[in-house]
Amino acid sequence: MPETTDPEERRRRRALLRAHHPDLGGDPSEFLRVMAELEGRARRAGPRPADDVRFVRRPRGLARIAAWYHRRRRPRRVV
Repeated sequence: MPETTDPEERRRRRALLRAHHPDLGGDPSEFLRVMAELEGRARRAGPRPADDVRFVRRPRGLARIAAWYHRRRRPRRVV
């Protein structure tokens, strides 16, 4: 996103994104809609954001250590 010089506009944009962010309990489709709207408002002409957006939940706490251990124990395949 392009940086705006108006601090109030920046606060409003960040609050809107924070309200709909999937990591904070928001709906992913609503988050993508808000992102597309903000991108369109920021620059009307230019490349579109990627259509293929994936949200990945990463393990937290001790589960993160277990996931790391299982990933490194897997034999690597050469194709």
